[in-house]
Amino acid sequence: MSADTVDDEPQSSVFLDSIEFLTGEDPSAGSFLLVVGIITCVFIAGFQFTLPDPISLILTGLVLVVAVISFLIGAILDALGYFDTPPADT
Repeated sequence: MSADTVDDEPQSSVFLDSIEFLTGEDPSAGSFLLVVGIITCVFIAGFQFTLPDPISLILTGLVLVVAVISFLIGAILDALGYFDTPPADT
């Protein structure tokens, strides 16, 4: 056989490995979006209850912008099929 044979194992990228660190080994879109939503709620509640009015409104707006970006990233990953792939057998 030649030295340039292709392995049957799929190659994993660094980006997908870092996403797997956040979503777990068997990710689902629902769990990803639920975690983003919970973190968003916690930060908004923390800012609204602990900081004075103008600062809390600015930080709440920033948290909402980050949440929308996170939801878009989740939608893009779902469209690319990341959440529907079965876990690789090791």
